[in-house]
Amino acid sequence: MEEGEYYRAITEYKKLLILFPDSDRADYALFKIGMAYYKGEEYEPSVHSFSSLRERYRESRYVEDSYYFEGLSYWKLKRFEDARIAFETLAESYPQSAYGPLALGAASMVALDDEKSTISIDRLERLIDRYPEHPMSKNVREAIPLIGQYQELPQKSKTLAAILSAIVPGSGYIYAGHYGDGVTAFLINALWIAGVVSGIHAQYYAVAGIVGGIGLPFYFGNIYGSANAAKKWNLSVKRDLRNRVYLTLEFNF
Repeated sequence: MEEGEYYRAITEYKKLLILFPDSDRADYALFKIGMAYYKGEEYEPSVHSFSSLRERYRESRYVEDSYYFEGLSYWKLKRFEDARIAFETLAESYPQSAYGPLALGAASMVALDDEKSTISIDRLERLIDRYPEHPMSKNVREAIPLIGQYQELPQKSKTLAAILSAIVPGSGYIYAGHYGDGVTAFLINALWIAGVVSGIHAQYYAVAGIVGGIGLPFYFGNIYGSANAAKKWNLSVKRDLRNRVYLTLEFNF
């Protein structure tokens, strides 16, 4: 484990469990298996190991740790609801644990990642009520108003971006703040449209049809790309606010 040979470590710990199933260190071995999977970024088997630990060894000293790292594993998997449940179970079942306030903080951040700002604020308020003298409380009080801004953030409409680019190619990109992409999309689409119009005026209908066929994917791509640009703009605004919240809280998960 110390050398980062996580899969070899898993094998050795599993040997212990097979050869000495009644060992008083079996719960420790199972916990370390979960940690090896976690450090090796194998989060599904990590979750399985931690849940197995609690099922087999209900009185183990590693139960609290298993809940915490199971929550982190779910978080890595972007299974936000499962992560929040793991953290909240830990916070409610072991409120006096050193993990108690950290679990509530983690539950709040998971809820924010899951676009549930109301739940996020509630968990931080619960942290302050339960641990008013905790060193984290001051930062938590500063973070709550930031999270309150989350639902009020300005958003770009993907539909409007698509409609704008359907009318004037590239304008949806401009609306979404992607000015370079907007100019490029406008010029490319203007060229093929001009080519089609010129071909029709010169009665080169076959050439006009070919140019039109080549240009249509660029036109529809411009519409789709504009909608996607608006989506990215929305995500970036939310990501910036989340980063401000993280920096304010100074949690070290």
